[in-house]
Amino acid sequence: MKNRLAVVCAGILVVLLLSLLVVFNHQKPRLLILHSFSEDGAWEKAFDAGFRKELARNLEPNSVRWHYMLFSQHLSTRQWMAASRRSREMIDGWNPDVVVTVGEEAQEFVGRHYAGSPAPRLVYAMGEEPAEFGYPSARNVTGVLESLPLGQVLEITRFLGRPVRIRALGINDPTGRAEARQVRDFDWGPDRLLGVDLVNDYVDWQTAVQAAGEDADVLLVLSTGGLPKAPGSAEDVETAVLADWTERTSKPLVIGSRESFVAGGGALAVVPSARGLGEQAAHQALRALQSVRSGQPLPAPEANRDYLIALRPDLLAARSLALPDIYFQSARASNSLYPLHGHTMTSHHP
Repeated sequence: MKNRLAVVCAGILVVLLLSLLVVFNHQKPRLLILHSFSEDGAWEKAFDAGFRKELARNLEPNSVRWHYMLFSQHLSTRQWMAASRRSREMIDGWNPDVVVTVGEEAQEFVGRHYAGSPAPRLVYAMGEEPAEFGYPSARNVTGVLESLPLGQVLEITRFLGRPVRIRALGINDPTGRAEARQVRDFDWGPDRLLGVDLVNDYVDWQTAVQAAGEDADVLLVLSTGGLPKAPGSAEDVETAVLADWTERTSKPLVIGSRESFVAGGGALAVVPSARGLGEQAAHQALRALQSVRSGQPLPAPEANRDYLIALRPDLLAARSLALPDIYFQSARASNSLYPLHGHTMTSHHP
């Protein structure tokens, strides 16, 4: 009899503990990280690594989910809308307290629909202008704006020994237009910005690179992902093909803004750190969760702080650009110091 009573009591205790666990998990603040693209992308992996690093420092219990919208430039409008619908249904069903929207597509197809709503609170991580999505006037939105490290580019041009003429080249898409605004708004003195060219395909890209040789000393290459091979083409030019051709063909010194440019064969890039952006976005998200608990306003939006240097010493030497050793040590520390062009890479940071 005593054994039977002990079993019953133990069973009741287990049920109570399970019930308490369910209640505890249900009451934990909910955080959703919503990516525009696949989790397999190098940039996404670096962002997620930074985000998880910051989350690991947090001692407050939270329920965290990750969702990747798997967007691609070659999806039809119908497929894009379906991905948007699935993401919004998941948000409405799970009811997260805070949603971190990563990338332009996550803002366009999901985030903007919740701007100004009582819930959820939004934390963006993107390079586009927040005003494009109605964010500045929305009290439930904050975030981290990915800005190009143009001040660091200006520091590098100092090593050319004279004021230089700069042209920038990018893609005519939302990311390219946002980056072009940053370049135009930046104070380049004593250097001079000649202009920013945004092209629609690789044919126009090649024309612009060759034209830059007529009047520029430096060609600043903006984001290059998703550039069609030719007018009307559904196939994009490979980043490695674009980078290698641009580095070999350009008369001006080429400075990239993404590590993929150097990975593909470029000599030098000054890059916003995806890992650093992830850390900042996570910090903002945790502060947003605290604001849910306390009822206080969201923290103010921030600009990204971290950048990294990617370079190939042999190609820089061919350009007769002598940088201080600290640049090479910085690239080595971030695993973005690339070997001789054409040799196999050992490792690099996404």
